[in-house]
Parts: sequence; C-alpha cells; structure tokens
Amino acid sequence: MTPPPALPETATLSAEEVAEIRNSHTQLKNMMSLLLEWIGSQATPAPIPSLPTTAIKQNPQLAPPFVPPIAALGVNGVLSAIPLSLCTRFPDADLAILAVIITHNFKAADLHRLDPTNCNRKTAYTFNGSSNQFEISHRAAKEYKTPFSVLIPLQTYFCILTFHVNDSTATKTFWAYTEQLLKLVAEYEWPVVFAYHSVFFNRRRAEMAAGNYSQWVQWDSDLLSKHVYAHCKATPTKQSKGAPTT
Repeated sequence: MTPPPALPETATLSAEEVAEIRNSHTQLKNMMSLLLEWIGSQATPAPIPSLPTTAIKQNPQLAPPFVPPIAALGVNGVLSAIPLSLCTRFPDADLAILAVIITHNFKAADLHRLDPTNCNRKTAYTFNGSSNQFEISHRAAKEYKTPFSVLIPLQTYFCILTFHVNDSTATKTFWAYTEQLLKLVAEYEWPVVFAYHSVFFNRRRAEMAAGNYSQWVQWDSDLLSKHVYAHCKATPTKQSKGAPTT
C-alpha cells in the first residue's frame, strides 16, 4: 500500500491530545468491526453444481437452457446488459442502479440509493449561474450526516463491482480505500472527509471505465490539502481543578 503523504509539522502533543487520538483509534477499530460484521452477514448463495462438459457433449439435451442477460436502461436511456448472476447475487438492488454501477456512471452523491434505510431520497441539485450548470446541492452533505451513511452503502457498491469485475487486485484497492477513509474519519471532521470522498470517488469513474482500478489506493495530496488537513477534530480541553466556573 502506498504510504500517505507527509502531514504538516505540528507541535508536541499534550497528554489530552494523545488520549483523544487513542480514543479515535478505538472508534476506528469499532467501526471497522461493525462493517466487517455487516459484510459477513450478507450470505453468499451456494454455487449451483454444473454437469461435466464431457457429459453435455455426449448428450446435448442435458445442457441447461440459455438465459439471456437482463437488459435495463442505464444513463440517458442507453440499454445496458446486466448479467443474470449479478441480479441473483444482489436481488434487492434496482436493475437500473446495477446498470449504472457496472458502467461506472454511478456518482458519490447517489450512494444513498444502496442504503436500504435511505434509498428513496432523491439527489438535490442547484443551478450554478457562473458555470450555467446544475450541480449537486450542498444540502447533500447534511443528508450524509454520519460516516456510516456513506460507509455502509459504499461497501455494497464495492461488493457489486468486485462481483462484476472478478479481479482480486481491484478488490484489494477497494479495501485499501475503505481503510484510508476510516483513518480520515478518525482524525478529521466528517463534513470535510465527506467532501474529499465525494470528489475522489467521482474522479475514479473514468479510470474504472478504462479498466484501471489502481487509483483507489492512492492518497490525493491536493484534495487532502484543499478539503481535509485544516480541519482536525477538536481536542476536548479538561478544566483544571479549582478553576472558577461561569
């Protein structure tokens, strides 16, 4: 895994700051454990036994009937073929969502559509007069109020891609990014981590469309400097004994 870029030099940490970092790391471990438990609870269907190829050649009537892939409308009405196995593995996922994911047109702001508790919320857009374009409303950040509102559907998104591309290297990069995101959540304020994640996620789509999944594992120093580094979690200060209260 590529090490994260060096952080700006900071002053010596106080005992309270060290305690807060340790507490953040504990929270990080707890969040990772909960995610692993949730992923483990998603039962994998048992493989269907298949007849030996030789037997099928000797008796063609034994061959199973051909089942064509399911077609669904993707982005802008483009017809996309979805493998039947993908639909079977994720029976609760909408066909249109699966089509958008495997064609890499799925955006960070749409992760709620993979969250069973929040899948019906519509993405809010506002019109930017300077660019004459519609953009995702800043209210979206308020709707992803906690890390779990992103982390849980993100794992479903990665599971769908992992099953579809069937590439162990891609799987490792997805897990590496999840680990990076959890580290940022432990040390920095959630709204700025969400802003970083949204831009980072959307930049990966064009690369994945070209078959490149490697950039998920790379820290983006420019984005981190722009959105994250200046917003460390506040360290609670302990009031000294005997100090006057107001």
